[in-house]
Amino acid sequence: MDFKRGFMTMVLAASTAIAGVSMVRAGTVDGSVTYLQRIAVPPDAKLLVELRDVSLMDVASKLVASQEYDLTGVPTDYELSFLNSEILANNSYAVSARITQGDKLLFITDTAYPVLTRGASDTADMIVIPVTSTATEQADLQLDNTNWTLIELNGAAVDKGRDPGFVFATAGQFSASGGCNRFMGQAELSGNEISFPDQMAGTMMACAPELDTQENDFLAALPKVKTIDRQGPLLQMIAEDGTVLMGLTLDN
Repeated sequence: MDFKRGFMTMVLAASTAIAGVSMVRAGTVDGSVTYLQRIAVPPDAKLLVELRDVSLMDVASKLVASQEYDLTGVPTDYELSFLNSEILANNSYAVSARITQGDKLLFITDTAYPVLTRGASDTADMIVIPVTSTATEQADLQLDNTNWTLIELNGAAVDKGRDPGFVFATAGQFSASGGCNRFMGQAELSGNEISFPDQMAGTMMACAPELDTQENDFLAALPKVKTIDRQGPLLQMIAEDGTVLMGLTLDN
């Protein structure tokens, strides 16, 4: 009798565990991506769609799901999958898209597309806008009297903090921020090559832990920057091995 009761207890426990696994549910966000220009999709183009948690004001948005597609035409459909446990009812989520050809950014979303929570649906049809490609023209690489907002650092989105990015004056003079403190110095510029100084003057404010990490990553990336690549309102700062360390957009 004791053996039988023990056996039935194990069967019940196993059934409960299996049921628990089956209760892990997955969800999806889907929709389409297109652009309004009447031009063909370039050969070898790629579409990257991302779902991010954009709730927090002082930290970079958290990537929940992403998917890359070979792009042959627009509009084109996409679908992102996630676990329901990854989505919190009180948080805010948004999808974004970009079209690339090799290392060149061709199109990008310039507006937020909320999904999933706070009254948003699980579908979003996105429109991407073109990025002007004039990076090979020397005049278009000039940084004099321009302001740039940091939107990507080491491959992760940056959209929070105290004005992260660069303000360039003339002859390489600049101020920069990783989202908390501001630093000043003079960069050496030659064509599309750039070199930031090892020593910079700066403020010494206390930062929130998330911003402190972001600022440290920003400062660690600066000496690795060797070249810049400007495509209209987008500026990339690139390491010697071709890695894109920072992505920035031009402030109007």
